[in-house]
Amino acid sequence: MIVAVSVLVVAALVLGGSTALAAKPQSVIEKSNGFPSGEHFNLNIHGKKNGFNCDPTPGGGSVFVDEVGPAKIQYVSNKKSSVGNLTVLDPCAVDDGTAKVQLPYEREGYYVFARILGKPNNGAGGNASSIILYPNVVVQACNDDPANPAPDFGNYTNCDDALLALGLITNNVYVAEEETYVRFDPEVTKGKGKSKATDITRLFTYVGWVVDESLDWDLDGDIDCDDVIGWNIDYNADFVVDCNDLDAMLEYWRTQDPPKTWYFAVSDGMWIFNIADLVVTEQGLVNDGTKLLQIRFYPVDTTEYAPQ
Repeated sequence: MIVAVSVLVVAALVLGGSTALAAKPQSVIEKSNGFPSGEHFNLNIHGKKNGFNCDPTPGGGSVFVDEVGPAKIQYVSNKKSSVGNLTVLDPCAVDDGTAKVQLPYEREGYYVFARILGKPNNGAGGNASSIILYPNVVVQACNDDPANPAPDFGNYTNCDDALLALGLITNNVYVAEEETYVRFDPEVTKGKGKSKATDITRLFTYVGWVVDESLDWDLDGDIDCDDVIGWNIDYNADFVVDCNDLDAMLEYWRTQDPPKTWYFAVSDGMWIFNIADLVVTEQGLVNDGTKLLQIRFYPVDTTEYAPQ
């Protein structure tokens, strides 16, 4: 049975494309484009004018969004997939507003960097072009059935056909701030200067609760006050069963054997795609004239980079 993941922990997200090997020494990174050294995947987010004819054929490392306005990018990662390169499943956000990208699974996750390129003053009214990446939300999370694994689970790019849901994700406990990139021309150099990449790995850290579906008393796909009242257990021992028992309920089941709740803290550094066998996320963005946002994903286990 599939259980919908409804209320979700937020974390911003962008993805990468073709594999490359950076030969640049780590010591000169800050003096160049800001990217670390090592194997990585690239994703290029291109801003296009109205009327752009987007080819929907899957493949490559580019997605296309409107030059001005909102868009969404869905990202998928499957632990059992044999995909070894970042793959764009749907490059066109200019038609229905949503593009889709698959990122190869990495057990330790990635360091993620981004920089804005293109014309500096291409925004509304000739202002500096910019793009805002909003917090990312999980829209699907599911596991393969360990007792009866699906032979083609590795080919899934959504949870619609999965046999087991991960469980439920509770109310947000942490929201990463949106990331804004602005392309500017500091000395009126007519766009010759290039911006440096910045580390946005923190936007890909999962923070919050994951809850076994058996605690969903009213079967609405969410863990909330109604479930606490439905179970009628005074978890915080204040002699009243009410919404104040929710946190106590989550903590109680986290300490049981076996547990029915799991909490991922900021210090845990949980890569968002590691919370289940297959995870699909969705990120909103708003573009104001940006022609190109370049994203790079560096596997943690092969990258010469130590976050400060």
